[in-house]
Amino acid sequence: MKRTLLTAVMLLMGMTMVAGSARALFGNALLPLDLELGTHTSAAAAVLGIGLMAAATNPLANISWVRAGILYGIVTIAFEVGAHYVLGAEFYIGPVIFGVAASLLLIALYPQRATLVPPVTELPRTTPAPATPKASA
Repeated sequence: MKRTLLTAVMLLMGMTMVAGSARALFGNALLPLDLELGTHTSAAAAVLGIGLMAAATNPLANISWVRAGILYGIVTIAFEVGAHYVLGAEFYIGPVIFGVAASLLLIALYPQRATLVPPVTELPRTTPAPATPKASA
């Protein structure tokens, strides 16, 4: 049951992102910086949405996409708050509710929650380890 719900949430997130990216092609853009800098936010949103939908077929094998879906909720909050307070744009609660709810559902439904946080690896040493004294024969 959890597996089916996880797939459904990933598909729903992906479909809404693709639909949102298509809408962005026809307006509602905060700033046209994406086109000025050589990127396209609509295309980026479509890729994320398509990736989530494709990954929904086997979420355990596509943990990076699940992590990206979770990150989307956090980024949505930051974007809406930043756009409102920094740019004076209208605050839209709908994307925040959807982003946070979908992210929390991904976390709750993922069967191996401990693997959602990538392991911390040790950084390489910048100084060589001290040499051990050689035993005399």
